[in-house]
Amino acid sequence: MTKENKAISNLLNHISALGSKEITLLIPIFFFLIDEKILAYKIFLGLIIIYSIGIIIRLTYNKERPKHKPRNNILQKIDANSFPSMHSSRSTFLLIILIQYFEYQIKIIAFFYIIYITILYARIHKKRHDFIDLVGGIFLGILPFFFI
Repeated sequence: MTKENKAISNLLNHISALGSKEITLLIPIFFFLIDEKILAYKIFLGLIIIYSIGIIIRLTYNKERPKHKPRNNILQKIDANSFPSMHSSRSTFLLIILIQYFEYQIKIIAFFYIIYITILYARIHKKRHDFIDLVGGIFLGILPFFFI
């Protein structure tokens, strides 16, 4: 791998981390701290819906990741199955929430879209998911809006 390719790969790793569960949980905490409690609760509820449905799908539908992962216990099985992409579901859900919150601030919304598309691209580039996994995750990320 060339130095340039390694730098791009490292950048994609860092941007992909923005869709991680750890970072995702910081968003509702942030809104709670700035007294947007209803929005914070809405985000927590949406994430609970995403995880509940996503885990059920991953336990019942076995789709191998492009790079194989071990399946020695139930947690590894959930992590090893690639459909739906939880990164894309969390990112889709949060993108919609943030677009609604920053309604008329076009530069901020454009920034969020760029991060979102880069997260999706990174998941394929890192060989964690294929296109179908991302599409499934996108639909899963939209689903909570029918309930909250």
